[in-house]
Amino acid sequence: DAPALAAPLCLAFSRRPSPARCAAGRRIRRRCGCRPRGRRALRRPSAHAHHSGMAGNKKALRQLAAQTVVGYVRMAATVVIAVVARLCFDCIGIIATDQEPVAANFWFAHCPKDGLCVLLGLALFLTTLVGCSIFAWSCQDWITDPERNPYARRFSFAIIMEAATWIPISVSVGKTNALVEWFMDISKDDVVQALLSSTVAVLLTVVCALLTHLAMKYCRGVQRSASVKEAGLSGLGKFCLLATLYCLGWAVAWSNWELVLSVMDALEPGRSIHNAMLAAGVISVVLMLSLCFYLRFGPEPIIPDPQLQQVCYNHGYSSSLRRSLVSYVVYSCVVFIVMSCCDPSYGLIFLVARRFYDSSYAIFDVKALFVLGALACAVTLLAALTSATITWAMDVDEYTSMKLSRSVHKACERMVRSRRSTFDGVLLQVLRDGSDAHLAEAFRRSGSDGSGMRGVDSGGSDLETEMSARPYSSAILDEEDLDDEPLSPGISPPPRCRYLDMGAGLDPRGDIESERQLQLSPVPINSALCVSVLAYDALGFVVCFQWGPLAIRVYSVVFGRLAGVHRALYMLSVLVYAAVVVVAMSRFVFSFFPSAEELAAAPRPASPGPALLAACGDAGDVRAPEWKPSDDTINGRLAVGARELRSLVKQRVARWLL
Repeated sequence: DAPALAAPLCLAFSRRPSPARCAAGRRIRRRCGCRPRGRRALRRPSAHAHHSGMAGNKKALRQLAAQTVVGYVRMAATVVIAVVARLCFDCIGIIATDQEPVAANFWFAHCPKDGLCVLLGLALFLTTLVGCSIFAWSCQDWITDPERNPYARRFSFAIIMEAATWIPISVSVGKTNALVEWFMDISKDDVVQALLSSTVAVLLTVVCALLTHLAMKYCRGVQRSASVKEAGLSGLGKFCLLATLYCLGWAVAWSNWELVLSVMDALEPGRSIHNAMLAAGVISVVLMLSLCFYLRFGPEPIIPDPQLQQVCYNHGYSSSLRRSLVSYVVYSCVVFIVMSCCDPSYGLIFLVARRFYDSSYAIFDVKALFVLGALACAVTLLAALTSATITWAMDVDEYTSMKLSRSVHKACERMVRSRRSTFDGVLLQVLRDGSDAHLAEAFRRSGSDGSGMRGVDSGGSDLETEMSARPYSSAILDEEDLDDEPLSPGISPPPRCRYLDMGAGLDPRGDIESERQLQLSPVPINSALCVSVLAYDALGFVVCFQWGPLAIRVYSVVFGRLAGVHRALYMLSVLVYAAVVVVAMSRFVFSFFPSAEELAAAPRPASPGPALLAACGDAGDVRAPEWKPSDDTINGRLAVGARELRSLVKQRVARWLL
């Protein structure tokens, strides 16, 4: 790190504060982060500049909020499509195991004391995983291309492709629930059931962590396969592996949440719905433990970014099984926080819904559906605005949790701290001796026997060896490195000082990998950043848990009673509902919340006829004209905005009528 390594040089050369050396040293002070002194450091921005900056920040925040709302709506539509597709697969499991659809709440997540039911659930999960992976991998390069797929000009196939990766996750949650309950049914005692649930959760966490560790160690660029298609069986295998790791994370997190519920069963046995005080106490303790663990060990991704994966497993900074194990526990902490808000029995959001309507838990109640729908809209809007504020203030987005690793950052800090302490010790010895004879002698010995001055750690090559290998005359700064400020009258231009340029000319073989990683991720992982990443991820999952169950509620209200009449009607209603929802969501998102690619692929409206022009207005062109304000006042800008809005509404009406 050039600034940190140049900082001791600033201290060393500041003992001679001559004007010439100060002018020559300004360059180094800027590079090492030293605070400038003098009148320039005391200048403050003018009021006009401050007002312009505030206006620009507000405009950027508004644009970011609008983009975040679009992203959240598209994510909610993706989850809805995934859930209605999961209804079709659950229909097969419920009919095959001879369960009542209404009694199972149309969710194949409960099994009687029959191992065949669990095996059928696992087979259904594997079929879903392989089928959705093949569909998404084979279609991801052409189905969203309007040149190869004409329907891409009318429907959003991007959310369908994203839903293909969410369907196995939704199925895996139900099958994990069935597996845990099957093991818990071995005993009728609630305490023994809690012990069995904890055993299943621990075993599942360790096994999934081991599989993830092996996958990350021997398979490079797993995360990249989500956006870039690799040809051949290797590309399909990577995509299936990525979808499997997504499912493993949710399976472990859901088993740990089942452990929390089994603890409440053990503390208050014999009750299906526990006391509010007991539930609040247990969930509060789990919530506090989750927050503390995340702030201590998070963020730690299960599937790291390809660049972070290379740093972890290729450079060896955090390639142990412990990193994978911690990543699963960190992910479970996020799911704990989400379920504390979204659990249908004890979640905070459903408690708020019961304040508005007591029967909000009834699956056939239309009023309960409207209450939960309004609450889901409010939560989505609030989550989008909060996420936009977090992104604007902390530069955190949906990819931050995959690019940051606490274990990697700590390993880099330890290596850098060791190397910097060694370098500082060498400079301190030079200052004590009053000359660099000792340093030159060490360089001379390193050049003769090739040993050099070694640091405490054992990775990379030595900075001292690199310094000794370079001629000292080559470190002379050029004229362009000096400060370009005009000197005061009477002061001669400074001579070329033989300061060592620490930031250029490093040998690639001597590149310090820890310094490189700190340059890739220069922001320290502090508590504020951890809370921001945790809040951003949790808000996204909260929105997903609002719209997924709401899609099942809509099916229950519309087709629920019909599905309980006969199995054939149940299967037919599920298929019809899934097809209608997929088409409607795809068209709705493309029309009102398109992405940049979909907006560019949208067809332009044809020239309207005279009747349409008469209905829309007297304008000859329904496209939004480029209005220019006559003045720069607020009223003028508002009038221009109103005219543009009217023109845009006319354009939308023309498109729908055509």
